[in-house]
Amino acid sequence: MKKTIRLIFALAIVVFFTSACKTKQKVAEIPAGAQVVANAPVNEPVVVKSPNTSETEVTRNENFSLADGETNIDALKFKYHVVVGSFSKQTNAKGLQANLNSEGNKAVVVVNENGMFRVLIASFNEYYQAKERIKQINARFPDAWVLVKK
Repeated sequence: MKKTIRLIFALAIVVFFTSACKTKQKVAEIPAGAQVVANAPVNEPVVVKSPNTSETEVTRNENFSLADGETNIDALKFKYHVVVGSFSKQTNAKGLQANLNSEGNKAVVVVNENGMFRVLIASFNEYYQAKERIKQINARFPDAWVLVKK
């Protein structure tokens, strides 16, 4: 009887510590066989020869501003922003930003009215450009989305 109780207790502990939670998810993963080029310009505007002008825009509209310590105000001059990370703690957002910037991006951290820190990898004036950028980074950031300032 004691062995059964110990076994159930041990199983409950294992289940508790291995249960999935949002904070344990990987933020960024480079697929096997992918080549990383350190000096390649990765946030150049994407030019598509014939944009689909009938495409419905799928965006999230929020009020946001630059997070504390951010100086790249130029990113806010654009309408569409590609978000690759969203965090409740600024230190987590800054970590992803540092990783992206070390790869040659010009990532920016903004904060919305609810205190969520969004990591923007690129900003554009046209929706189709933002969608093209999402297609480019889809393998690494499958949950990337488009943010528009209210």
